[in-house]
Amino acid sequence: MRSQLTRSVFRRLLSNEGFTFRCQSQTFLLQRHRHHASNLLLRSSPRRTLFGFSRKPPRKPKDPDLVPGFSKMVDLGVMNNIHARPPPAPELVTAWRAFFEYKNTRKEAINNLQAKYIIRLFKHLQGIREQVDEEGRLTAEDLRKARFAFLRMPNDKKDLHSTMAREIHNALNSIADPDADASILARKQLIRALALTGDSLEARDLVMESEAERQAETKAEGQTKPRLPRVKEWNMILEGFMREDNEEELLRTFEMAEQHGVFYNRESQRIMTGFYASKDDVKATKEWYTKPMPNPGVPLPSTMSTLLRFCIRNREIEWSRTIFRGLLEMNPKKGDWDVVLQWAAGAMGKGVEDVERMIQVMIRHNKDNESVTPDIDTINGLVDLAMSLQDPYLAERYIALGLKLGIHPDAGTFILQMSYRVDAGDLTGAQAAYDALQSEEVLNNEDLPAINKYIRALCVSKMNYYDRITSITSDLEERKKKLEADTVSALSMMYLQRDEINELSDLLQTQVYHYTAAERQRLIDAFISFCLDRNTNTVRAWEAYSIMRTILDELSVPERTSLMNEFFARGRCDMACHVFGHMRQHPLPDRRPVLDTYIQCFLGIASLGDSEYLDMVHNMLKMDSTVEPNTKLYNSLILAYTECEDADRALQFWEDITNSTEGPSYTTLEIVFRACGRKPFGDKIARSIWNKMRGMEIEVTKEVFAAYVAALAGQGKFEEARDMVGVGEKELGIKVDWNLLGTFYNALPGQNRKDLVEKWAKETYLVAWAELEKLGQTEQKEGHRLFNMPKREMKA
Repeated sequence: MRSQLTRSVFRRLLSNEGFTFRCQSQTFLLQRHRHHASNLLLRSSPRRTLFGFSRKPPRKPKDPDLVPGFSKMVDLGVMNNIHARPPPAPELVTAWRAFFEYKNTRKEAINNLQAKYIIRLFKHLQGIREQVDEEGRLTAEDLRKARFAFLRMPNDKKDLHSTMAREIHNALNSIADPDADASILARKQLIRALALTGDSLEARDLVMESEAERQAETKAEGQTKPRLPRVKEWNMILEGFMREDNEEELLRTFEMAEQHGVFYNRESQRIMTGFYASKDDVKATKEWYTKPMPNPGVPLPSTMSTLLRFCIRNREIEWSRTIFRGLLEMNPKKGDWDVVLQWAAGAMGKGVEDVERMIQVMIRHNKDNESVTPDIDTINGLVDLAMSLQDPYLAERYIALGLKLGIHPDAGTFILQMSYRVDAGDLTGAQAAYDALQSEEVLNNEDLPAINKYIRALCVSKMNYYDRITSITSDLEERKKKLEADTVSALSMMYLQRDEINELSDLLQTQVYHYTAAERQRLIDAFISFCLDRNTNTVRAWEAYSIMRTILDELSVPERTSLMNEFFARGRCDMACHVFGHMRQHPLPDRRPVLDTYIQCFLGIASLGDSEYLDMVHNMLKMDSTVEPNTKLYNSLILAYTECEDADRALQFWEDITNSTEGPSYTTLEIVFRACGRKPFGDKIARSIWNKMRGMEIEVTKEVFAAYVAALAGQGKFEEARDMVGVGEKELGIKVDWNLLGTFYNALPGQNRKDLVEKWAKETYLVAWAELEKLGQTEQKEGHRLFNMPKREMKA
């Protein structure tokens, strides 16, 4: 009988409204009740828990931390790739200004990845400059700020930095008012940029061009006294060639500089001596250090520090005694005294007590000159020397010496202390140094390398330092400082091991968008290694892949394919095919599956025999117009459908192979015979193929022959398969071994037929059968036995 309850009554019951009466006196109550019920449905009212506190608000994931304006640059790149309309020019100019304001304020270098998008934006804006109004044009001030930002070099490729320096220089010349001083400054900035980015030859050409112009101006003005040479520019170029390790051009540039009036000085001494000292070239280092100067002076402390380490490495102790005694005769300044103390400790083998006596002598001889009084820089230099000697105990003694002399540690001391304690494995001591560092002022992020090293050591330690790690990373987050890529990698592995996926996601969202392409690749490599490690459980491997796919989307097709194959190897066809599906749905063409990816996927499906995912991936292939099928692809399809118990469908691809230009391979023949063994009455097709092979006089390999015998045996043709083994031995020269007998035995249905094989083989091929029996047998659910044959790798 049909219910008398109407649809409206059901709705009211489900809405917690109950029965109401439509009388005039109920109107107000009805409206109030409905309002209350709808509020209950739309929001859950706060409830008090057992202890009387409200529930925690739902966790909100962190947004990607991008440099201001960079997302708009990326948008422009995406629009260019898909040939769509770019963002409006005023928005792009605003993005440009925000980006460089951020970089200059934080004194942060522009990495190669960011530079690529900046160049694209710059060329776009310059290309439409005459088509837009003032709001859509870059001003001279915008370009000068960009030029200044590009002078900070990243630990990355610098080719785009030199390209951008030229572009900005040319753009400023075209839009800025001609001004002599501004033009000179612009050329100096370009020379500096080129020398820093590995284009020192071009920088030298600019200096030579500038020198020629000056000489022409001097002659035109009738001046007899030459102008002062451009010492700084020449030294920039010398240092550029030193960084490029170009000895030939370094020497040639030095000669050219002398021809233009730039003679040997303390700065060029530092460059030339440092170049040969870095190569441990003893003869050249000594020659350049002792080379006479027109205006002799005390060598720079940095030069002496370089020579000290050079002498220690090359055991040039006697020569070091000569040069440092000579330094003491030149009335050295405070910085020189610091290096002298390091020489005494490092090269001459003086102990801490001897260094203390030297400091006392230094103080007595300079009572009236407070600038020569030892300070914390003196102690830090000694600590740094002890670190280079890998002697943390000596470093601690130097810090204690400083305290004895009334010299208290500063931020630099605690940074050094944290670093060498981490190297020594003293994480408790490193934490004490870190805690002491918190009360010191750090101006230029000098503490970040040591803190990053400390975090990495905590992450890989066998002890549980999770609370300490989160405390340090929280401090850095409050300071708005970025972690190094290797540190994020170590933290990521820790979070994955602890199944803290939300924390991992937040970490990556706030860090990875500031890294170079090489740093991001190192992070990807760490994640892939984690996923491919069989000690990692499958759920964690999938979580790692999911995070990587979302945030580190530049995963290449080979990398994604290796992950797909890993999930196949773990027996998770669903996860592997989802990895394939993510490739297939990717908007960028270079991240989509190629022919080999399809082959690998079908082979993986064949290894697990999952027909549902086979249909899904095969349908993707049919819709993919970029893939041209070949024999290997058809082979993988035959294997997949055979292992999914659809041999009829599998053999349809045999026809495609025979009709193709490429034709079948030996692997194809093995696979097809395998399918024939699974298909009802497949022996007819197998015989037909075999007869064609024999008629065409195709050489038969032992693998193909074994597959044909298995195809006959799979249809229960014991006698025919047995006779074929004899034919193969007599006519084809195929030796009967344990593999052929095992294949024959396992392919036959029913234990009674298998027993016939055993009896025949023992009588005819006793030695081969004995080797086969060593593999052992496993009894199946159906009651028959199979030999434990080695599992053959799926190949197409």
